[in-house]
Amino acid sequence: MFPDAVILAGGLGKRLQSVTGGAQKVLAKIGDKPFLEILIDYIASQGGVRFVLCVGHGSEEVEEYFKDKYTDREIVFSREESPLGTGGAIKQGARHVTTDHFLAMNGDCFCVIDYNRLIAFHQKQKAQATLAVTLMPDARDYGTIEISERQTVEAFKEKLPTVKEAFINTGTYCFNREVFSLVDTPSKFSIEYDFFPQLVGQGFYAFKVENRFVDIGTPARYHWAQEHLKEIRYGF
Repeated sequence: MFPDAVILAGGLGKRLQSVTGGAQKVLAKIGDKPFLEILIDYIASQGGVRFVLCVGHGSEEVEEYFKDKYTDREIVFSREESPLGTGGAIKQGARHVTTDHFLAMNGDCFCVIDYNRLIAFHQKQKAQATLAVTLMPDARDYGTIEISERQTVEAFKEKLPTVKEAFINTGTYCFNREVFSLVDTPSKFSIEYDFFPQLVGQGFYAFKVENRFVDIGTPARYHWAQEHLKEIRYGF
């Protein structure tokens, strides 16, 4: 059974406002489709049938677009009454999860991933959490990740201007449903900065993918995605 997918779809997207005009960035069009629709369709093409959308800023737009969009998959909305951060939003969304483990991801990122291989790796390692990572030739704009030979996540590093090639977070995760019981967290927290570092040593693994990573968080990256996402989308 393919696990539920929890997708962050409520960020403010301040850096992309020149493109979106303040609208929810996951609805920014790539060709004739919102970015989030492309992501959902890609997951569904591998077996995904149930999606929990963590909505906040622009929730009305997202809910209006997706509430009756599909007949072959279920869309559930987890609405933030106030901003919860990436971690708080996923933790709240996890309450709607019906499977033993679930995928979680940023709704403004896309990486060609074989989700079934990611899930199988997570289960084989008996992991609590698995982070999909990719080797970035120039990682100076990203925080980086140290990985052991056993594929365990060992440390997270801040952005460094001297770093070139390094592993980075693709914004795609596989979690056990009870993963948030392993660490004490407030209602509002960052999955990247407040949660992941505390998971190191607690069954936290990295799953390496070799494909290109797309993040539409800035106008430059969004325009790059416009040119290249169709190629990436079908490059699996």
